[in-house]
Amino acid sequence: MKENDFYACFGGFGIQHWGNIYAPDIEGKCHALTVCTVDGDTGEMHPIKEGPEVLSPSTLVVSPDQKYIYAGSEDKDFMQRGYGGGLSAFTFDMETGDLRMINQSLAYGSSTAYITLDKTGKYIFVANHGSKFVCSRYEMVDGTLQPKVIRDEGCVCVFKVREDGGIGELVDRLVLEGTGAHPIEHASAHPHSILLDDQDFAIIPNKGGDNIYVCKFNRESEKLDVLSVYKSEFGSSPRHACFVPGTPYVLVQNEYDGHLCSYALDREAGTLTRISRLDTWMPELQGTEFHLMKTMKQTHPWGIDVQLHPNGRFVFNNNTQGILGTFELNRETGELALLHRHVLEGIGSMTRGLQMDKSGRFLVATGVMNEKAVVLSINAETGELTQTSNVELPTPTALRFIYPQQA
Repeated sequence: MKENDFYACFGGFGIQHWGNIYAPDIEGKCHALTVCTVDGDTGEMHPIKEGPEVLSPSTLVVSPDQKYIYAGSEDKDFMQRGYGGGLSAFTFDMETGDLRMINQSLAYGSSTAYITLDKTGKYIFVANHGSKFVCSRYEMVDGTLQPKVIRDEGCVCVFKVREDGGIGELVDRLVLEGTGAHPIEHASAHPHSILLDDQDFAIIPNKGGDNIYVCKFNRESEKLDVLSVYKSEFGSSPRHACFVPGTPYVLVQNEYDGHLCSYALDREAGTLTRISRLDTWMPELQGTEFHLMKTMKQTHPWGIDVQLHPNGRFVFNNNTQGILGTFELNRETGELALLHRHVLEGIGSMTRGLQMDKSGRFLVATGVMNEKAVVLSINAETGELTQTSNVELPTPTALRFIYPQQA
């Protein structure tokens, strides 16, 4: 590796049962994390190592000191049938790119969709989406037996990190509430991510409940204190978020209605106020929407991820049309404006994770169905994107970069 080269670590889907118990919605092939080298000049990536086997490691995060990688398993059968999702901790060898598993833990919720760390790297925060499956119990109502439907709890869990980097004890479990538009997709709360800022404020988009939880992590009690719950539009399904450092602004990408929103966070009151709400699809681009539920009559593409450029000006998002959007953020007002749309070539409609390198020169988008990740160069003046290379990977969903220079 050259002096300015670095690593990328990818996770992905194993077999996914989202809307059908009997046949998988996605025949996922990822059963381990994949480590790639990244050329610091071109962004080109090459797989070099595969980690120990782990079930559907679809979300991951790297510790601030670059020594450890944590993966969440987006599954319902981690360790044993019906036990929900799980977590795995790994050490990373900066010289060889080798991954060694430290330990594993239940996530204490199903379909673990997101994992992150606080600024110190001493606490792990996990969003458990919930699998959407149901079981029926019966109770006597007015003299007759009636089915009572029980659903998974959508929850956010907090774990301590051990001295050796392993996953420690569970210290908090926050169960979210709310329902939304679709009778299956939104019949209960589904937190899809959690993000913390340097002041320990946490944003939790709840796609099942059409709301956004604003919390603050209390380091004395080791609990997430709920400050407020912002109610979004019916059927909006807030999914992913990012803070804008040095400002009061928070960006949230909705899933179901595909809109990208900016909010002002009042850190005194602990409340959100919306500033912008922009649609991200191209109506003229037909035949590319990804539909999870065959019974759904929706034609609008879903929104997926949102990322802020290191310059604090450009904002990037993706949707199930296979489109990447470039937006400009007004750092004085928090307003968003669409600058460009880029239609991805050769990656299909089901893009998943987005990630930028720390210099802001390259953006990577993962394509689950086409089993590759695409590298795009970013024009520093305009925010325009140009595809430069791709790498084949097993049903990739998420990636994080690892920098030898920061270790």
